[in-house]
Amino acid sequence: MEDGLFHGNSGSGSPVLEPGWAARDGRLAAIRRNRRDWGMLNGMRFVPLQQHFLSRLRKRTPWVVVLVFTAVFTAFQFLLVSASAQMRQPGALANSLLMPFLMSFCYGFLTPLPWRWSGDDRSRAPFWRGLLQALLFNALLILLLVAISWFLVHGASAKAEALGYPRGVAPTFMGILSLTLLGGLPMMTIVGAIIAFSVISEEEKVAVETKLEEAQWVLLRGQLSPHVLFNSLNGLAELVRMDPLAAEQALLDLSELYRALLRHGDRPKAALSEERALVQRFLAVEGLRFGPRLQVRWEWDESLDSVETPPFLLQPLVENALKHGIAPHSAGGELIIQLHRDGAGLRLRVANSGKGLGLLPGQGVGLANLDARLKLAYGTGVAFHLRPEGALTVAEVVLEHLEMRR
Repeated sequence: MEDGLFHGNSGSGSPVLEPGWAARDGRLAAIRRNRRDWGMLNGMRFVPLQQHFLSRLRKRTPWVVVLVFTAVFTAFQFLLVSASAQMRQPGALANSLLMPFLMSFCYGFLTPLPWRWSGDDRSRAPFWRGLLQALLFNALLILLLVAISWFLVHGASAKAEALGYPRGVAPTFMGILSLTLLGGLPMMTIVGAIIAFSVISEEEKVAVETKLEEAQWVLLRGQLSPHVLFNSLNGLAELVRMDPLAAEQALLDLSELYRALLRHGDRPKAALSEERALVQRFLAVEGLRFGPRLQVRWEWDESLDSVETPPFLLQPLVENALKHGIAPHSAGGELIIQLHRDGAGLRLRVANSGKGLGLLPGQGVGLANLDARLKLAYGTGVAFHLRPEGALTVAEVVLEHLEMRR
């Protein structure tokens, strides 16, 4: 059959779709896909504009400026039109109180938006497009504001008196709109451009600083895994001469430890429970070398296990205690690892007996790396100390709050 929808398949008897219908279905699917993609694209283009608007709404400074200008415009309104004249017309009083705020809000929060609307992923529109968008957008804002004011103040004589017109002059909607456009449109366009460009400049500065911090994070995390591996291999070199069988087992454990180090260091943050598991694996490898010379005691608040911190928060402290405190001492020593709540934050302590105070914060790869990462993650909300306490050497990290800055 020439125009049939199906034809029989001689092998199986199952119907087969004609090529013309298959092509039609393919075109329909492509149209639906294009519509979906266009909707997603438009949504994505609106996201930066929405984020800019909501970000300014959450900041205190723009609101302070808006309220100050509201007070100034309101005072000017009452200087222009006496309070007695406004009290005779409730709508006029509402106009004098409401319109200054609406005008200030438009200046502070809405006029920058057309300068940010680029139609693509750029943070700003090209100048001439932004200017055209700003003129059209601000003209609509002025039209809306004049319409609200016109609605609030009823009657031509009341409008004239409330708006400060001379007696005998009856204002018209188009007259007020034209006058407002003449003075307000250039001002709103200029103010919007100044705000938009200053915010964009600040955002670009923050973006550059963020990228620099991210690059520093990558560099600092990249230092740690080789550093730990080299120190462990140096320790195993001693173990090979003293106990070859233990050294063989230590090499197997070290390979597993290094895999764990690579996985752990690839993440921007890690739970404290994972930090503890990593250190336990590290101590298992070091325990083959130290034997009974190393005694480990944990005093760990497990309610803090889910708190996320920069990776390798605990391991450098433990490694420093072993390398500079316990290893040089012929009798070895005790390692005490403590984690407790401290107000809204936490206190992490690694104490060791054995030899006296080793490296200070900022000396050695591990501690200098940790100090830099803590400052990146918590800013001024962290303290890192290394000090003697009687026969012990204590390394301590105190966090004022549990949330990382980034």
